[in-house]
Amino acid sequence: MQPTIITLDKLFIAGLTGDGNKTGEVWGEAENLYDKKPFKKSDDNGYEIRFFDGEKPATPGKDIHVGFLNEIALDNGNLSTIALPAGEYAVFEVFVAKGYDSGNAEMDKWLEDNSAQYGQSAIDGVHYVVECYKDEKFKGGDKPDSIVEIWIPLYRFCQSCYMAMPTIDKRGTEANGNPNQDYCCYCYKNGDFATKQTLEEAVEGNIQFWRDGCKNDDEARARIMAVFPKLKRWAK
Repeated sequence: MQPTIITLDKLFIAGLTGDGNKTGEVWGEAENLYDKKPFKKSDDNGYEIRFFDGEKPATPGKDIHVGFLNEIALDNGNLSTIALPAGEYAVFEVFVAKGYDSGNAEMDKWLEDNSAQYGQSAIDGVHYVVECYKDEKFKGGDKPDSIVEIWIPLYRFCQSCYMAMPTIDKRGTEANGNPNQDYCCYCYKNGDFATKQTLEEAVEGNIQFWRDGCKNDDEARARIMAVFPKLKRWAK
């Protein structure tokens, strides 16, 4: 299962937050509240944000938010808005007839296989995914060709030093000032690397940033060497 990588602006999903074990009930209440006080949707799709463990666990009973895409943050007294930051998403297609969790193992494997390039974004330390129900793909829970899209939010790692780049200001710049997709603001400036160095020199220069949780510099060096040769700048 190979995803499509998309880049989206900030998303505003207006709806209702509730218990992920009672998704159908939360959707029913959200749609009733929408019918009482409707608003203009950005599209005809349905959206679910599912929160789960990251650095912090999801709040029990508030681990799902269901609703509709809106152009701005909305609070109409009945429904609330969760704003998702602009960024990249890995979009996977899951056949509903096989189970909503049927693609989890493959998605986890893709994240692991691509961990040198991508990390999974979080909100206040809590991981999340977006489930998108598109009219042209989602045909109901009992249709064999019915598909739900799973959007996993991503951030990139610098392909020179492995620094996380969760926002554009952390990225390096091209000669024309545009952000570079692969390298951070410390490693890449104005269309070129900030320093000319070998892999060995890069490893030694980064030990200071990898010492936390290591017994000594040799352990930090070993951790770096498990990652750096996989990065774009150093891969052979």
